[in-house]
Amino acid sequence: MPKRLVFLFILLITTFLGFSQNPTQDSIAPKRPSPTPSLPIDSTFVTFNAYPFDSIFLKASKVVDTTTFHAAQYDYLQQGNTIYSTLSNTGMAHKSMRFNYLHQTGFDMTLPAFAALMQNESNMLSYLSVLPYSEIRYLMTVGDLEQHFHVRFGRQVTPRLLISFAFDTDYAPATFNNNKTINNAFWVNAKYITKSERYGVGAYWYRNKLEMQENGGIVNDESYTSHTETDNSVIPVNLSNATNFVVSSGVGLEQYFNLLSKKKPQSKKEKVPVATDSITQIPTPIDSLSIDTVVLDSIVSSAHQKDVQEGKDRKFTLGRICHSFSYQSNKLYYNETSPSATFYQPYDTLFNSRKTTDTTIVRAFKNTLKWSSLGYQKHNDDIPFYLYAGITHGFYKVNHFDYLEEETILARNYNQLSVNGGIIVNLFKSTRITGQGDLVTLGYQIGDFDLKGQWKQFLGTANKNYGVATLDAELKRQSANWFEESYSSNHFRWKNNFKAATYLTFDLKYSYKNYCIGIKQTSISNMIYFGTDARPTQFNDMFSIREAYFSFYQGLGRFDLEGFASLQKSSNEEVMHLPLLLGQLKFGYSQPIFHKAATLHPSITVRYFTKYYADAYMPAIRTFYLQNEVQIGNFPFIDLAVALKVKKAHIFLTYSNMFLLTGNYNAFIAPHYPMRSSKIFIGINWRLFN
Repeated sequence: MPKRLVFLFILLITTFLGFSQNPTQDSIAPKRPSPTPSLPIDSTFVTFNAYPFDSIFLKASKVVDTTTFHAAQYDYLQQGNTIYSTLSNTGMAHKSMRFNYLHQTGFDMTLPAFAALMQNESNMLSYLSVLPYSEIRYLMTVGDLEQHFHVRFGRQVTPRLLISFAFDTDYAPATFNNNKTINNAFWVNAKYITKSERYGVGAYWYRNKLEMQENGGIVNDESYTSHTETDNSVIPVNLSNATNFVVSSGVGLEQYFNLLSKKKPQSKKEKVPVATDSITQIPTPIDSLSIDTVVLDSIVSSAHQKDVQEGKDRKFTLGRICHSFSYQSNKLYYNETSPSATFYQPYDTLFNSRKTTDTTIVRAFKNTLKWSSLGYQKHNDDIPFYLYAGITHGFYKVNHFDYLEEETILARNYNQLSVNGGIIVNLFKSTRITGQGDLVTLGYQIGDFDLKGQWKQFLGTANKNYGVATLDAELKRQSANWFEESYSSNHFRWKNNFKAATYLTFDLKYSYKNYCIGIKQTSISNMIYFGTDARPTQFNDMFSIREAYFSFYQGLGRFDLEGFASLQKSSNEEVMHLPLLLGQLKFGYSQPIFHKAATLHPSITVRYFTKYYADAYMPAIRTFYLQNEVQIGNFPFIDLAVALKVKKAHIFLTYSNMFLLTGNYNAFIAPHYPMRSSKIFIGINWRLFN
């Protein structure tokens, strides 16, 4: 990128700062919405819940972020309090630099190397808006035409039927050879609750399609760090003809039925006010957008009199019966037209020396039946008592490509039966105790369990709140998953008989307003991991990982400051490599311009982690594994951005990884994978209501 263009970019920011019209700051951290509806209603106020029905009744709705502070945030891997190790381009395999364990108890359908990119029932949302809500985001880069297009939509079709969907498409041509990505994701869900609110049903469908060229990293790191060659596309890479193709899709149904009706039978007729439909309550508006308010009788109606024979609302119910069904399919393809490349030679002998066509297809069918104590009331995080118990049956199929038969065949079938339950107790309006458990009782991985507990203590009173202290604990027994047990491909083959691993985690934190500080320890026995030979292995002893962390947001007049830091240490650095320190700091400034018709918001973001032996990546098995040869880190990744808010639209400009302007090119984000090159991104985020 020419230095003249960078200079003009910085000059543009400083020039806009001269148009000060009013000291009013753009809203950054909206207050928690009130659970009580009010009239009139701001028709641009949008809230959302997670997809499952329990989320509606147990947790307060969250507010869609309309602030300018995060408007220029364009990368999935920049969300959340962590930094990811990744592969030189947007939308590729990644691994958090903070220790976390993503595998689930029971049969494992997770894809850890692509977790932040995947859309499924665990992260899809259900939007609630007075008017049909659409959000469109488009982003492109100057020069190489990298493009990202995202759509979010939510509509209340009737007072009891909600529909939401999202669509993402990301196209990122490579600056290094054989490193292009084309990723698409789509999900849609619908919920319907009957007029009596006794029965509710929801359904969803999602599909992720990831297509990634794999270059195995550059051959010689010095060819990049010396910067003798400014064209990254001519730097030699390990693989020139490899491609990973991942398709993950699923469909599901959820329904519940309250065992008792909402009203108690009553002998005589009374005149009573009609309550607002609980599923369509709209909290007090807080969005700073200035538009006319509207009153929709179908959402929040004034109390009126009618002749009621059903009686009064019940104070106690017998709970509800819930059923859910889900189907998920993960299709994993690895293609290579040069299987004999030097990169693969340390591993297994080849089945086919002319072409690699590794195929693995995993399918999961799950049914869950449970009882819960929930009734008709929404509790917004303060339910006095909640209890549930259930049973889940799963049937799973694994198919893989057999090179001897030259076709995809059935490898294994699995059956699994587990019981689960949970409880929430609120005491004295200041103490909240939560517990939940899952135990595999029959079939595959019998005896595995996951027990979680939380003690949350609110300090002070409602008038004088001094924050909240939270202790989380988890004990998990996890057997090797199907992939760690047995696998066969053109380059890798193994069969293992591992002991079950045990994880014990304690996490103590204190939160006050927008500040959070905590300490965490995870002790692991018989850990299963991928060793330096890129194969699963087991450490037959116990070790621990300790972490101290801190996160915050602070607004000071027109200025905004947000960040996090993590200090972590493993007691056994032979099997667990982590950076000692990592963190991020973002600084922003809000400036109304053009007589408050718009708001200008320049910001700078700095990410940093200390040197460590980061895990290497093996594309043939889509897995990160241990390595002891190359250290990365001790390099600041700096992004400079400016966003302009005009009514309901954000227009933004970002210059990424600008520290490369200093001539320091030790900017590796994974072993042999340099961080993405400096680029100028131009984008718009537009919210529509119609």
